[in-house]
Amino acid sequence: MKDFGKLLTAVVTPFDQNGILSTDTFWRLCKKLVHEKSDGLVLSGTTGESPNLSMHDREILYSTALDSVGNEASVIAGTGTYSTKETLEITRMASNLGVDGIMIVTPYYSKPSQYGIMKHFEEVSKVTDLPIMAYNIPGRTSKLIELSTLEKLVDDIGIHSIKDAVGDLHFSSEEIGLLKDKCHIYCGNDNETIEFMKMGAKGVVSVASHIVGKQISELISYVQNNNISNAEDIHANLLELFTALFQEPSPGPVKYLLTESWEDVGIPLLPITPISTEFKTELLSIFNKI
Repeated sequence: MKDFGKLLTAVVTPFDQNGILSTDTFWRLCKKLVHEKSDGLVLSGTTGESPNLSMHDREILYSTALDSVGNEASVIAGTGTYSTKETLEITRMASNLGVDGIMIVTPYYSKPSQYGIMKHFEEVSKVTDLPIMAYNIPGRTSKLIELSTLEKLVDDIGIHSIKDAVGDLHFSSEEIGLLKDKCHIYCGNDNETIEFMKMGAKGVVSVASHIVGKQISELISYVQNNNISNAEDIHANLLELFTALFQEPSPGPVKYLLTESWEDVGIPLLPITPISTEFKTELLSIFNKI
């Protein structure tokens, strides 16, 4: 089975003051993330503001990331939308560019049945030979991919991995126990990373790794080496930041911290707004303590 790595970053999409994709900044950001221990880059997902990206934007993102990191990291393209037809078009394009895998989110807004979710993934599997990551995030899509459906996606369709942002550790524990020997399971919420790793997950698709990638990589290694005490120390040190990065709509907080600590990545495009003035001071204070 292809190995995407343990620490994957859900990469932001940098924009200039006119809302145009900042390609050079994105190229440098990919370099930075790999330098700071990201094994893979997940593009055009929630954190990448996928609903605001055109087909041309996506093509630029995928090709730029591949040029930036080469064989140093996996490049996974988020190609899922609420439309199966559109998802297939984006998947074909990403596959032709040579990405290492694709991520398919549960179709949102449409609220399909579990059978409809299965058929959506089945159609995607027909147009690509790339490994498929299923992105389960009912808080944004309004539909949970149920355990029985996940099992069918693994057994019948052969999906490669699951990004679990369900936010229910009981559900995740059952999922990992049922499927970890058949596919790779990634934590989709930074604050749950240590618990997922203890249960035997492959790794995490992280937002916080934009700014604390080395620490998260260490946390993962400590758990895998059964050094739980050191892992818990890192988790405790980062937990306030993990929470703060979602205190206002993401990716506003992480974009602000990247701009303050690294390079201007712009502000989110509407309907996501920049973080409030009051929160900027609080967020910087949390970051500076780490």
